[in-house]
Amino acid sequence: MKRYLFLIVILVLGASVNVSSAPATTLEEAYASALASHESIQIAGETVVQADSRVDQAWSYVYPRITALGSYTRYNDVLPPAGGAFIFQPLRQLQGAVVLTQPLYTGGRTLAALRLTKTVQESSRRDLSTSRQAVLIGVAEAYYAVLRAQKTVIVSKDAVDRMLRHRQVTEREASTRRTKANTSALLRANSLVDQARINLTLAENNLSVARKRFSLLTQLPEDAVLDEPAHLELPAEPLAALQELALQSRDDYASVRLTEKVAKEQVIITRGAHYPQVYAEGGMRYQDSSPATMMDATTYYGGIRIQVPIFEGGLMKAEVAEARSKQRQTELNAALLQRTIRNEVAEAYLTCQTVSAVFDTAKMQFESARRNFDTVEGLFAEGLAPSLSVIDAQQALSLVERELVAAMYEHQLALVRLQKNMGLLGKQQPAGTR
Repeated sequence: MKRYLFLIVILVLGASVNVSSAPATTLEEAYASALASHESIQIAGETVVQADSRVDQAWSYVYPRITALGSYTRYNDVLPPAGGAFIFQPLRQLQGAVVLTQPLYTGGRTLAALRLTKTVQESSRRDLSTSRQAVLIGVAEAYYAVLRAQKTVIVSKDAVDRMLRHRQVTEREASTRRTKANTSALLRANSLVDQARINLTLAENNLSVARKRFSLLTQLPEDAVLDEPAHLELPAEPLAALQELALQSRDDYASVRLTEKVAKEQVIITRGAHYPQVYAEGGMRYQDSSPATMMDATTYYGGIRIQVPIFEGGLMKAEVAEARSKQRQTELNAALLQRTIRNEVAEAYLTCQTVSAVFDTAKMQFESARRNFDTVEGLFAEGLAPSLSVIDAQQALSLVERELVAAMYEHQLALVRLQKNMGLLGKQQPAGTR
């Protein structure tokens, strides 16, 4: 009895485990998993860390520098050898000093460098956001590819079932009336069943490939159950408003504009390197010799040090000209990217409108094809329609089903691409979500 009870408990537990299904993974969870594990995000994050360090480095040039110096020297002999009141080379000598240097004027380079590093810091954060959106659109494409492949497998299985039903009826007709026409119809039915199974095999293979790509991007299991995302709709704003919003939201455009500021600061830094440099300097110097010399003492000093370049062979003019040319390059890059963004948003917007119209037409087409197949299949079962009519209706229904699946997910993916082109993907809940 104990053994039987143990076996019953094991079977019940196994049944409960099999019945329970894993929770579905949402698109947002796939986003989060990819952002947490993708190497490109980590690389961009390290760039932000480096930019933060450069800001600290720039601050170090604003603060005073304190340097400690020390030395111990032993000579082979005292000079003069007989010694005396004026010894200028002792046998042993210990020296030490502490020097404080504060830059007073560096041609504007120090503050310009500080502003430049802060701008680069902000630009690196924008680049990180751009990298995040590039990963998100890749995850969205992989996510919808899996859903589309799953639907295609279901559609392919339905096509196989329909062809099997048609073959059963054809076999019954061929067995009751052995005519050449019925034999030909049975052969065609067998061929269509085989073709439907081939399409099912291809669909299952595409599903496996899509799952592997999704798992590679998100580090989630290949057999993860994916939830249907919320239905997206085209924004109600006109195209011109969406283009302006994209210019405000796109991080790559903001990064290019920040690069313009960097180029301007670089002109100041380059020009300032050839201006007079003024430093305040002070410190303490200690010297002890054996035998003692007249220079042995602890001395405190302070003063101003100025460095003025007089002739550099035209170096300043050449370097400043190069820096100004780079500044003009960044301005042209910003103007080019602005036109590119407007064009990308316009293309994505028109694509959304086109795919939406295709999706609506595909839905109506599917209803007509489904009703036509049901009607023809019923007539064929009653002997009122030839097998060719069933074949035509089946092929039309299978084609329309695949087109409907493709249009449905291409419609949603086109809206996600529009969000990405506007710079809004992953930043906020998009308008039109329900």
